[in-house]
Amino acid sequence: MIKKTALPVGTLFIKLLRSLKRFPEAVLFAAATVSILIYINHYGVYPGTEITERLGRIAMTLALGIPLSLSVKVFFERVSDLKKGIKLLIYAAGVGVLILYYFYLLTDFNMVPVSRYIAISFSLYAAFAFIPYFFRKEKFELYVIKLFISFFITCLYSLILFAGLAAILFTIHTLFSLDISDKLYYDIWLIVAGIFAPAFFLADIPRYGEELHVENYPKVLKVLLLYIVMPLLSVYSAILYVYFIKIVATWHWPEGMVSNLVLWYSIISTLVIFFIHPLRSTNRWADIFSSLFPKLILPLLAMMFVAMGIRINAYGITESRYFVMLAGLWVTGCMIYFIFSRRARNIILPVTLAIIAVLSVSGPWSCYSVSKLSQNNRLEKILTAHDMIKDKTIIKPSGDLPETDRKEISAIIRYFDRYHSLDDVRFLPKDFRIADMENVFGFPMYYDYRSPDNDREYFRHSITEHGGFLDITGYDYFSDFPAYRDANLDFSGEQISISYTPQNREIKITKEGRTVYSRNVSDLAIELHKDYSGEDMLKMSQMSYSDQNDQVKILYVFTHFSGWEDRSTGDITLDAIEFYLFVKLKE
Repeated sequence: MIKKTALPVGTLFIKLLRSLKRFPEAVLFAAATVSILIYINHYGVYPGTEITERLGRIAMTLALGIPLSLSVKVFFERVSDLKKGIKLLIYAAGVGVLILYYFYLLTDFNMVPVSRYIAISFSLYAAFAFIPYFFRKEKFELYVIKLFISFFITCLYSLILFAGLAAILFTIHTLFSLDISDKLYYDIWLIVAGIFAPAFFLADIPRYGEELHVENYPKVLKVLLLYIVMPLLSVYSAILYVYFIKIVATWHWPEGMVSNLVLWYSIISTLVIFFIHPLRSTNRWADIFSSLFPKLILPLLAMMFVAMGIRINAYGITESRYFVMLAGLWVTGCMIYFIFSRRARNIILPVTLAIIAVLSVSGPWSCYSVSKLSQNNRLEKILTAHDMIKDKTIIKPSGDLPETDRKEISAIIRYFDRYHSLDDVRFLPKDFRIADMENVFGFPMYYDYRSPDNDREYFRHSITEHGGFLDITGYDYFSDFPAYRDANLDFSGEQISISYTPQNREIKITKEGRTVYSRNVSDLAIELHKDYSGEDMLKMSQMSYSDQNDQVKILYVFTHFSGWEDRSTGDITLDAIEFYLFVKLKE
């Protein structure tokens, strides 16, 4: 029997239409996100301004709407008898959640909002994967494998499509000498990755109730897992066990790197066991690996926890250590589940991971609350040991603190200043700044970046991601100046030029062949450093400097500069300077 169709089912056009018909909300969210990013690419002003930041937050919120709408849609497919009014109410609630998220949880681009955003996005994508199989006992692994293969194919097609379109643009630019902006390449990448890729991927998502069979297990993936990945993991396990025996014999426990090595190895092993689960009944090697590996990994995980415990005992809990410990506990739970479960329902893996992701960034048990509590306790312990707390206020020590304690206190203060707020630190006076370190603690901020002779101290200053904005009304010209590139700017139709060389760091402005302004930018950066010594991240207003003469008015906005300060002589040497320049010509 021959089916009549206008186009082959596998054509790109039909796949995109299929996605738009089944998941219109997700495709529209993707298109809206890409549109805003393209607008920022072409019309956004320099980073740190309020409008650019607001547009970026809106784009992130719309992007969050993609997994949210997908999760809602596959839920509707499961519960097909829901009335239309209830569905509309749920959609409205989803939009309301996104609006509230934008105003209350995505207030800036600092560590806390961004890490929370990543965790919630991950949990929503995980929910999209497990909702169709939540109460079904079998073949969830095959469904995830189908998603995995579709995702891989989508990435490959998208990469080829972008490379082809970019090559066409480059050829036109080269052969016909057309002025094609570099921003157009980024636009194409956004459209391909942000609209084409999601639509292409969603077209192959199995519908609820669609039967999947072990016989259709991808042969390429089967060979990859059984005969390449699993043998490599076995060799890797042997190496880790030899190292584990060495540790036990010498009783010298490692710190740092071993935790990451074991964690990533155990996570990959968990995924492999998950993917080969459908093959256990037909492949002896898959069955042996699934039965034996969870037992072999547990001692290695114990080694990881001991190494992490040593580091936490020395330096306290931070968000990164919190996530490493949490991931390790999740993997350990998975391995115990694999060992004792006779008929494993592997859907429990993404379900628990999604729940843990949400819990880790919300509530008093969140990574932020636990980390702040740990670092405060660590600081209090050091201060109490030196009798530096009186009436819940920090007082200067009676003598010089050991260098190790000065380093620890400085690291804790920098941690709160960089990732949270100095207001979260116990016992600090109100409106405390990094520059007040010596007045409050009796010593200046201690940095870990030292030259070999230990006499010079490294410093750096950058605009915070939420740097505020400046009034630039009235300036005629603008340009940015990177750290290591000469600039010779001639403005079209004007008798003015601006030159700058990173070697001598001198800005020179000429008008009609006559120098009307020159200034060494290093002098300005050094003045700013002296004003804000010890503070890494500054607002835009703090990183700005105004200058003028009878010919021009100048505004410098430093985005980043760094260098070394000699602790004994006070001499300052700058490494790199990046800044924006605004110029107004006077009549």
